[in-house]
This record gives sequence, C-alpha cells and structure tokens, in this order.
Amino acid sequence: MQTAQELDVNFMGGADNPWIPFTPLSDQVFLKYWKVDPVRGEIVVSMRFEDGLVLPAHYHTGMVIGHTVKGAWRYQENNWVSRAGDTVYEVAGSSHTPESLDDTEVFFVLVGELLFLDEDKKILWAENHKTSIERYTTFCEANGIEPRDLSSWDA
Repeated sequence: MQTAQELDVNFMGGADNPWIPFTPLSDQVFLKYWKVDPVRGEIVVSMRFEDGLVLPAHYHTGMVIGHTVKGAWRYQENNWVSRAGDTVYEVAGSSHTPESLDDTEVFFVLVGELLFLDEDKKILWAENHKTSIERYTTFCEANGIEPRDLSSWDA
C-alpha cells in the first residue's frame, strides 16, 4: 500500500510521451496525454496546433484551464488573445470556437466532456476520459509504443 508521501509527486518525462493526432476530429491537432482520471472525469493534456487552424465550436460540461506554452490562440467569440505565459479559465456551460493565430501549444486541465458542435448545434463528437484513453492506447499499439496507465499514480 502506498502512503500519501509516495503519491505526492508523479513525474512524467515529455520526451517519452508521444504526440497523438486528435482523430477523428482533426489530424492537424496533436495531443500529449499526461493523466486521465476516470473517477473525476479529468484530462490533463497538452495540445499542439498550427497557425490558422480553426476547430469546430465546442461546449464544456465542466471547467477547463488552459495555459499557453507557446504561440497564440483565441476563441472567435471573445476579444482576447492568449499568448505564451497566459492562462485561460473556462467555466462549465461555456461554448467557444478555437482559432490558432500562430504555431501554438497549450497545456489543459479539463473536467467532464468537450462536446464539439456543428452549425446547427448538433454534437459532432464528445471528447471525454474514455475517448482520450482509447485514442492513446490505439495510437501506442499501432506504433509499437508501450502505453502507460494514464489513470495510475504509479506511472
């Protein structure tokens, strides 16, 4: 049995963690999964996307925190631009259309689902802890990578 002290720090090396295409939604967006908690429905992930990319609008069922590591991006519905060093806090129940203004990387902590919507507000794709784990393990298996247990504090 692990003690609280043993669970205090969980290091994950970035070089050993693959960038994975955000399929089936986009093969121009890449994700690097750090942790996925199926109990709380949390996803800790980095996202990388190229200049000029616009993703479909999405609706948050839970809060999201995004910290811009490099580049610049915005939501078309807002008048701000998040640049390297900026952090965005998104409340549950909000909806946005992401647009990259530069080659960009953002570190996200998400709770719940992202529901990607079409022009008629119909759900195109529901992104959650299950789809994230499935995408990660499928990519690792297809590319001969030993997958980590994203939900474990030991990995």
